[in-house]
Amino acid sequence: MGHQHNHDNAHGGSCSHDHGSSHGAHSQRRALTAAFLITAGFMLVEAAGGLLTGSMALLSDSMHMLTDAAALGMSFFAARLSALRPDSARTYGYRRVEVVAALGNAMLLWILSGYMLREVYGRFYDPVPVLSVPMLLVAFVGLLANIVCAWILRGHSGENINIRGAFLHVLSDLAGSVAAIAAGLIIYFTGWYRADTIVSLLIIGLILFSSTRLLIEAFHILMEGAPKGLSLAILKKSLRGIDGVSDVHELHAWSLSSGFNAVSAHLVVKDPAKQQAALKTATCSVAAVFGIHHSVFQVESEPVEDSSCDICVP
Repeated sequence: MGHQHNHDNAHGGSCSHDHGSSHGAHSQRRALTAAFLITAGFMLVEAAGGLLTGSMALLSDSMHMLTDAAALGMSFFAARLSALRPDSARTYGYRRVEVVAALGNAMLLWILSGYMLREVYGRFYDPVPVLSVPMLLVAFVGLLANIVCAWILRGHSGENINIRGAFLHVLSDLAGSVAAIAAGLIIYFTGWYRADTIVSLLIIGLILFSSTRLLIEAFHILMEGAPKGLSLAILKKSLRGIDGVSDVHELHAWSLSSGFNAVSAHLVVKDPAKQQAALKTATCSVAAVFGIHHSVFQVESEPVEDSSCDICVP
């Protein structure tokens, strides 16, 4: 049996993050906190405005802002929990709390959407008068709140997948606020109350679309699916291109949570003198090229399929 060696790299060696990453993470958390407070605060204002004015569009948009607040909250929560050290019961730490929360968020939004659809159905056939002027004021302030949140998150959206997702949530809610303003203007100038109902349906459609995508992404992560955007074929080709590596097998890649990916593989390196160098190159290569900072590689001097089983055979 050939020489075996396991290597796990999270933040070590010459291929780790620089010290500026901690400052960047702190800046990201501040941006998430500010955006969350603005979004959650105005969500309550918009819900109250919807109840007072009788506008289903405002109520639907407040529910849409709930998705934004949940996304921002999950991103912040995950950023905080990821700093906790793993323990004997949770060897990977608490990163997957984000995924569990995403599933709960998506299911809650489906339930709320079903309730809102029932209300919209009743109002479509029996329109309820809407106070257009207060509705317009609330919707306009909501638009400003979304613009501020988008501006806060935009600078960090390219640094972190969680923040990028939250930024896209805010953009979709910005569209919902514009739709609510349009409905308010139509009601103000024409008195056609069904405009409020139609806009509510559009906003609920946005909520169902975003929550379904969230549900699919969370399910994919829990099923240990390959990280989004990662080609295993390209990853395998890159590993096989390392000096001394003649073959790669048992290649697996998965996500612990959004933005935290892992990879494991068996590397066949027949020359014992090249094994340590190949191991280090593989670890740093997947970190630098593919952004995977948690890697486990086993080096073998000869290819053995299903090594974990075969080495136990007497």
